[in-house]
Amino acid sequence: MFNKFKIIFLAFLALINITYANDLDSKIGQMIIVGFNGDNINSLGYKKILKQAQKGEISGVILFSKNIKSKEDLIKMNENLINLSPITPFISIDNEGGYVQRYDFYKHKSAYEVSRLTNKEAQKEYSKMAQIQKDLKINLNFAPCVDLAINQNSIIKTKERSYGINPNIVTNYSKIFIEEHNNQGIATSIKHFPGHGSVEGDTHKGFVDATKTFKNEELKPYYDLKEYDKLNMVMVSHIFNSNIDNKYPASLSKKTIKGLLEDEIGFKGVIISDDYDMGAIRKNYSLRDIIVNSINAGVNILLFSNNIDKNDENLALKIQKIIKKEIKLGNIKEQDIENSYQKIIELKKRLSH
Repeated sequence: MFNKFKIIFLAFLALINITYANDLDSKIGQMIIVGFNGDNINSLGYKKILKQAQKGEISGVILFSKNIKSKEDLIKMNENLINLSPITPFISIDNEGGYVQRYDFYKHKSAYEVSRLTNKEAQKEYSKMAQIQKDLKINLNFAPCVDLAINQNSIIKTKERSYGINPNIVTNYSKIFIEEHNNQGIATSIKHFPGHGSVEGDTHKGFVDATKTFKNEELKPYYDLKEYDKLNMVMVSHIFNSNIDNKYPASLSKKTIKGLLEDEIGFKGVIISDDYDMGAIRKNYSLRDIIVNSINAGVNILLFSNNIDKNDENLALKIQKIIKKEIKLGNIKEQDIENSYQKIIELKKRLSH
C-alpha cells in the first residue's frame, strides 16, 4: 500500500513539474523575437517559425525585405501566425520611412522630410503608414527614431533618420507617429536609447563609443515621452558610454537600463533590445553572456534578426535553453522573467488582431 501511494505521490510531483516547466517555457518564449527566412506560407523557414509560434516558443517575428515578396503572401503569413499562436504574436518591422523601410510598394517620407511638414501634414503621412501596416497585419513598428541629429556624419543624420537637433521638435513629431500607429492598434518603439545621434560609428558593424560625444539633451525626448500614455516601448541601443557604464554597452548595462531609463527617467513600459545579432554585440559577446547580462540589466524582449552568417532555425530554442539553465544556476532571477511576461502580455492586449 505504501508503495502505491508513493508512486501516486511521485506522479503528482512530476505533473506539477511538467506544468511548471511548460508555464516557464511560455513566459520565456514571450521574451524572444526572431527573424526568419521565407517569403510565403510554403517556405520551409516560415513553416519552422510558424511551428515555434504555435508552441509559444517565441513572442513574435521581425520582418525584413527578404520576407516580403508581395502584399498577398505577406498577409497570408501574418494571418497564419496570428490565428495559430496561443498568444497574439508581435508581427514587427523597422519602418521609419525614407531609407529605413522594408517594403517597396509604397514610399514613406523620412523623419527629416516629415520634420519639414506641418503637424497636420505629418499626421496624414503617419496615418497612411499605420493604415498600410494594419492592412498587412503588422502590429509593432520599431520606430520612431528619437535620436538627435548632432553629428553631421552619423548614420542618423546621413540617412535622414532624425527629426532634427532640437529635442522639442523630435518629441513633437514622435508623438504624432506614435498616436497614428496606436489609433490602428499598432505598438511602437522609440529608439535608440540613450542616444545614437552624436556618434559617427555604426553598431551594425562593430563597437561604437559615445563617451566623448554624448550630450545630455539626447535624453530629453525620453523624459518628455515617458508618461505619454500611448507610448509602448523603448529600444535600447548597443552604444557604449563609459560615463554611464564603463564595462557594458547600453543593451547589456544595468546602470543604463534599470539605473537611468527606469529609475532616473521613470520609464515603466516594455524595454526591448536593438538587434543582438549586430556586430557591436555578436563580435564581442557569447550568446550566453548576451542573454544573462541583458535580462539582468532589465531588457524585457530579446531581439535577434537571425541575419548573421546563415539563419539559425533553432535560435529561439537555444535562447530558451540558456535562460532555463541560468535560472537553475542562480544567474537569472525567475522574477525578472515573470515581470517581463506581465509587461508584454499587458501590451499585447492593446494590439490589433
